[in-house]
Amino acid sequence: MRKKYGGIPHVAAVIEEDLQDRDIGLSKPLRIGLADIAASVLATRNINTSELANVLPRDVKSNEERYRYINRWLANEKINPLNVMKGFVPEMMEALGDRGQTVILMLDQSKIRDGFECLMVSARVHERAVPVGWKVIKTRGEIGFDVQEKLLDSIAEMIPDGIKIILMADRFYGTAALISLCQRLKWKYRIRLKGNLILKHQGGELQTGELIHLGLKSVEQAELNQTSVVTNIGVIQEDGHREPWIIAMDCKPEMGKVLDYGMRWGIEALFSDMKSRGFGVTKTQLKDAQRIGRLLLILAVACYWAVSTGMQPKATRYYSKKKKKEV
Repeated sequence: MRKKYGGIPHVAAVIEEDLQDRDIGLSKPLRIGLADIAASVLATRNINTSELANVLPRDVKSNEERYRYINRWLANEKINPLNVMKGFVPEMMEALGDRGQTVILMLDQSKIRDGFECLMVSARVHERAVPVGWKVIKTRGEIGFDVQEKLLDSIAEMIPDGIKIILMADRFYGTAALISLCQRLKWKYRIRLKGNLILKHQGGELQTGELIHLGLKSVEQAELNQTSVVTNIGVIQEDGHREPWIIAMDCKPEMGKVLDYGMRWGIEALFSDMKSRGFGVTKTQLKDAQRIGRLLLILAVACYWAVSTGMQPKATRYYSKKKKKEV
């Protein structure tokens, strides 16, 4: 049972009321738990379970019971973060895409703790970003395209019809496979390429890194890596930067279109919010990818509330046509 008085119980009650109106597929006890832990995280700006137990608004006899409650919630296999985000993403996309604006999605990977990496998709909000969907993998290396494709397909299904999307991604993701996926999803894209990719263009072959040395600022209809994937490429070498930006894009290459790639840095601000300058997620002692994923769900809800505070509310909210059965 939740405590009735105090700032954290009040915030938790407001979050719970909001969650109740969303199609997140969680039963009432799980919704209450999400609201309580998210409110505690906002109050402490910390993910340390012991510290959260000190403020968790549960009317129980000891902090040990609160500690066990948090761990049971994180271990609950009925909580699927992507399913929960289906209750947030459509509204978020409609708000960001209001009046025909293109919504900027960013794809990147970050280390959560030793042996665990997170593939994150976020949406740019002003100069920062908010989480849209993620996948935590137990690995010490880079997360491959098979995981990228599954995550992006899941997110695409959440986006309402008519919303224009552009995907920003760093050069690790500069593959023919990801560009092909964007083309299949009918998304715009600005994806940085490595300098050693082979291009076929006008009957010849060259490496992407040679474009700047040849004085070429753009190449249209280039075939990547001897595949059937064709894209346009823009290049810029700014003073003081050791390496050029070689950017694959869906449109005619121009200087301004290449510079669009700079908007990708919003996801770096998000990682900073979640890590050293924010909630300190890298200090987690969790050793299970699914539990870490649920911890990120709590932080995502906390980030959503932190970012949305003070924003102009919409007159109407997007509701899913199909109400999922609660679990």
